[in-house]
Amino acid sequence: MADREKARISINLLPPEFLAEELKRTKFTKVQTIGVGIVLVMIFMASLTVALRILQSSSISQIQNKLGQIEEKVLNLKSRQASMVLLKNRLTTIDKYLGETSIQNSMYTLLDKLIPQSVSVTSLSLDKSGATTIIAGIPDVATLDTLMSNLLSSDRNEGKIKHVSIESLNRGKDGFYRLSLKIEVN
Repeated sequence: MADREKARISINLLPPEFLAEELKRTKFTKVQTIGVGIVLVMIFMASLTVALRILQSSSISQIQNKLGQIEEKVLNLKSRQASMVLLKNRLTTIDKYLGETSIQNSMYTLLDKLIPQSVSVTSLSLDKSGATTIIAGIPDVATLDTLMSNLLSSDRNEGKIKHVSIESLNRGKDGFYRLSLKIEVN
């Protein structure tokens, strides 16, 4: 009996057209299920693409906002840079003049040492090269001699004076000498 249970006999009493019809229906159902699955996958992919596009648009707009802020900062710094360059140039010019004494300044200092105190300087003019014109009143011949020896002595004039020429020399009724000198520098 155990063998009988194993060997069951199946008898199909349905007409073969019904079986063919059932196979067509099963095949149609499978094709329809696969089609619906493909449509659902396409809908999912389309919605995923739209969602990614929305996220991308929002991140692009955030980046553009940051870019606009950075451009504004750069423009503000550009005007500051122009001010800083101008200030730097001014400071460089000031440092240039502070670090060096001018020829005129060194000549004033030298003439202050060389001209005796009793000499009354009426006019003193210097040009850019350091050439000097002096108009002075001198009380006596000894002071005149001291002035000229100071100007012509290379030890006293520190080698800065190249040539001294007397433009005019007059003696007034009061005994004062009026002197006009032109001094050329090295």
